Amino acid sequence: MKNLLITFVFFCVALTVGAQNFTIKGRLYAGKSGLDYASVLLQKADSSFAGGMTTDANGRFRIENVAAGSYRLTFSSVGYQTKQMDLKDLSHDMDLGNIELDSVSVMLKEVVVKSARVIRTPDMQVALPTRFQIKASINGLELLKAMQLSRLNVDIVNNKITTSAQGEVQLRINGAKVDIHQVRSLRPDDIQRIDYHDDPGMQYGQGVACVIDYITKRPVSGGELSIDARDSPFDVWGENEIDGSYNKGKSQFGGYVWNHYDSLHGWRENTETFNYADGTSFVRTEDGKTAPFKENNMYANLYYNYQEGEKWFLNVALNVSHSYENSTYKSLLYPVNNPTNSVGMRDNNKNTTNRPWLDIYFQRNLGKRHTFIFNVVTTYIHNNVERNYTEDKNDTRLTDITSLAKGDKYSVIGEAIYTAGITKNSKMSFGFSGSQAYANNDYTGTVNTMTNMHNGYVRGFTEWKQNLGKFNYSFGAYLSYIWMLQGADKLYNTEWYPKVSMSYNINKNSYIRLSGERSYSTPALSDLSNVTQIIDSLQIRRGNPDLKVAHTWQGNLFYEWRKDWFSVNASLFYMYQHNPVMEETLLAGDKFIRTIDNQKSWQKVNPELQLQAGPLFGFVTFNATAGMNYFDSHGNDYRHYYTNWYYRFETMMNYKNYTLILHAQNHNNDFYGETSKSGESLFIVMARYRIKNANIGLMILNPFSSRDDYRRPTVNYSRYAPSNQSMHVRESARMVAVTFNWNFSFGRKYNSVEKQLSNQDKESGTMNSGK
Repeated sequence: MKNLLITFVFFCVALTVGAQNFTIKGRLYAGKSGLDYASVLLQKADSSFAGGMTTDANGRFRIENVAAGSYRLTFSSVGYQTKQMDLKDLSHDMDLGNIELDSVSVMLKEVVVKSARVIRTPDMQVALPTRFQIKASINGLELLKAMQLSRLNVDIVNNKITTSAQGEVQLRINGAKVDIHQVRSLRPDDIQRIDYHDDPGMQYGQGVACVIDYITKRPVSGGELSIDARDSPFDVWGENEIDGSYNKGKSQFGGYVWNHYDSLHGWRENTETFNYADGTSFVRTEDGKTAPFKENNMYANLYYNYQEGEKWFLNVALNVSHSYENSTYKSLLYPVNNPTNSVGMRDNNKNTTNRPWLDIYFQRNLGKRHTFIFNVVTTYIHNNVERNYTEDKNDTRLTDITSLAKGDKYSVIGEAIYTAGITKNSKMSFGFSGSQAYANNDYTGTVNTMTNMHNGYVRGFTEWKQNLGKFNYSFGAYLSYIWMLQGADKLYNTEWYPKVSMSYNINKNSYIRLSGERSYSTPALSDLSNVTQIIDSLQIRRGNPDLKVAHTWQGNLFYEWRKDWFSVNASLFYMYQHNPVMEETLLAGDKFIRTIDNQKSWQKVNPELQLQAGPLFGFVTFNATAGMNYFDSHGNDYRHYYTNWYYRFETMMNYKNYTLILHAQNHNNDFYGETSKSGESLFIVMARYRIKNANIGLMILNPFSSRDDYRRPTVNYSRYAPSNQSMHVRESARMVAVTFNWNFSFGRKYNSVEKQLSNQDKESGTMNSGK
């Protein structure tokens, strides 16, 4: 009790005492004009990163919350000589006034333009965007693609960011966890830098591969409005977004609406083999016919925040998402040995999900080295899943399966984190979080049942980080208590999982890091349900209430060499899962049961090599990546090995007001349990022209592929019921879309604040009954 009281007193004192901090501002110019998009880098006496940004349209910069001490400022811009300035014993706010950069004479054929200034810190990479990258981009997602950060794959067509490391790519704006659409609403001019946590600390949560944090200018007055549209004039496909914000004093109001719609045409081809206990087999083929697919997704956000200088920050956000999917598969189903004995198959699936949630966030900054964060999120998810499957021969209905699942889920997530700088080169973080969720699902139709599930957790973590010159290390651990309840079935577990990381700066161009962690994963609520769903006349899907927690060990070795406009990085990732929750197929009489269970193990090995260069000659960058996925999936009655080689190439060219983007990749496949799922093969061409604050252009998807041949295969290797399925969507090839982007702002002045934490609940807990 005495130790607890001392800790509490220390915590309260830390909340009220903080170091004094200062502001450094100035203006860069060349000739008589302000120098826009120039890089401003603030470093400590030991050359470690202390702050950084790009100048605004008038060449102005402002770095706030700088602790007392000695620093060096470095100013750089394409076509100008780099200038450095030493600040000795900073002890008050400083206005450096006008700072002139001298131009340099450059031969046309020389490679002189450097890539984004990337600074390695003990915690992350700090990337400052260049004039080239800002001009070539229309939103935050495209800017990230142009900056070519290591191990990231930025898909600007499907609005996805992935990494070769296993786990979630977490997106943040000024520290706040956000959705990909909020990143797309960012204007490149407003982005000061990107903090890329490629080895994130434990405060970001479990299963996070990397954190991409956009640090933006904080508006204190004026407003802005942006429109971003991509629509096909020949096919029913489009994405449209409108967002805006208004600032008055210390308050900011804002929001956006994003909508995706399509009405596509596709078909399914499938060959299934059913092996019975007596040694006989039945093979049937599904010959798909073209049918419509419809999808409509909407995401809306309204927020209000209040900033009291650099002391504290409050943000309240109301979010709503709506998704609707309707797919119909029409096929001729027949035995391979008797094609004339066919039936007409129709498989119609509808899925509607509505998810509103409220996010309340509070941050108290206690100087440069102490921060307290509190975040609470409440979520409601309503889910409707409908399916109707029929098989008809002539005018006779042989099979008629109907299922309707209605689900409701309520959850609340709360988290508190405190970070303290213990010494000049070390800090400790600790935090507590908890979650409670309730879900009920009502299944009606051919099978009728109801499920009620409760799940939640409480956990705490602590992590220590230290910088010892060129060597950096961190270690920490979570302690978690979890529960999952469904009727008489109960799961209680106490888990601990450590994480450790070591890195070494070999020299100013080379960096190496080794990291590893242990983690756990709980079964999905939909898998834990005791529901049985009929797939077709031969197959049944069944949940498993007896599932247990699975454990994972993973390690990653990463090396990077970077100099001027060229960089190369190599990584080796390894993951081992013990008792993973994976699929299995059982034979029960003449029926094949598709279910899940805790299997023996699953392993993945992923070496990857990436080359990046540019901008070359002032207008072109390119990025080439090659890698291999090797899987070892060991079930209770199966074992499969699978290898997939993949590549990705992309280039961006920007000349005056013209921008051209080319992207090509082959299938990057995944294998889990007994199923391999193909990634998407893409070739994308985007071209556009900038007119003041507007951009207009064209986008072409897979221009060299046939609309009849493009497919994505899924292969199941079960010994009882293997299958080879291919999905075809006509509009995945030779689709043309017109793109338009427009930004308008008025009376804007900027400041900055960094929100560092947010949570979301996306899992509905409803079982899907389709194939």
